[in-house]
Amino acid sequence: MENPPVGKTLLGFLLFLVISLWRISLRLRVHGDENREPAIRAGRPILHLLWHQRLVLGILAYPFRGAVTMASRSKDGDIIAAFLKFWGFRVARGSSSRGGREALSEMIELVAGTASWCALTTDGPRGPARKSKPGFLTLARATNALMVPVGSSAVRGRFLNSWDRFFVPLPFSRCVLVHGPALAQNPGEPDEEFLNRVDAAIDAATAEADRLCGVTGAPRERAPRAGSASLEVRS
Repeated sequence: MENPPVGKTLLGFLLFLVISLWRISLRLRVHGDENREPAIRAGRPILHLLWHQRLVLGILAYPFRGAVTMASRSKDGDIIAAFLKFWGFRVARGSSSRGGREALSEMIELVAGTASWCALTTDGPRGPARKSKPGFLTLARATNALMVPVGSSAVRGRFLNSWDRFFVPLPFSRCVLVHGPALAQNPGEPDEEFLNRVDAAIDAATAEADRLCGVTGAPRERAPRAGSASLEVRS
């Protein structure tokens, strides 16, 4: 795991302080923990699969657990990686566009033979939104990880005008994190068919989180034409 430059590490620490205060203000409830029990009982790793749009609460829910994830090798990724390390994550550096294979190999080394938790945004970091890339299958197969789809939402939040309409819960919001039923690829099932099932499962977990928070009409991605600057949702 490469360390970010000193300046980016300092910015990551400042981000850690701000996000710590933000996290304290949130009322976060977790649903579906029973869907991870088979892996916990068997001492297997758990691979949490979620959309890039909803990654914030997936991070905020589990500080200081030694969970394994990936951050890009961009300049912004340096700051994010530094923050994640302060937040108690173990971070492999790479993305689908740069260093992804090396980062997956590093994640496999960290996770194989352990009961670690790990997480990947299967459509990140550049999309297309809500269309899983197959890279996580390499990690799951190499580590025998239980794959669990994850969705999250908040009663009060803001959808940014990014490629996937990135969701940010507002301070003092009531939030939920939903773990859906675990997934397994059937013998002989083509990867593309399984990826479609993964997409549907993450969508279902996300929709359930929205239902619990009273969020309706949530955008799935940025429209091809110029969209509005942001959209606030309330119960």
